Amino acid sequence: MVNNYSLETRECKARRKGQKAGYCVSKGFQHYHNGSIVTNWNGERLTGFDVTDMATGYSVWGCYDANRDHLWTIDDVEEFLKIVYEKVGMKY
Repeated sequence: MVNNYSLETRECKARRKGQKAGYCVSKGFQHYHNGSIVTNWNGERLTGFDVTDMATGYSVWGCYDANRDHLWTIDDVEEFLKIVYEKVGMKY
């Protein structure tokens, strides 16, 4: 399915939906766990999304791995939130 909304609109919606479900959605640069910023071959910083469970204060596995954080795309965030909403019987 093609999403015709702008990235900014989708980010805003994901943040609102995430908060209602108990998650904090943030966009930022990908970092290695030593704190340095991940770049591509041209030296451009890579961005992505992090989703934090507000009940535990920990990021959801998948939006980080053993090496980096902020790995998810907006599509990944939306898919995760749809699953969360479905599990608790809320309409996304």
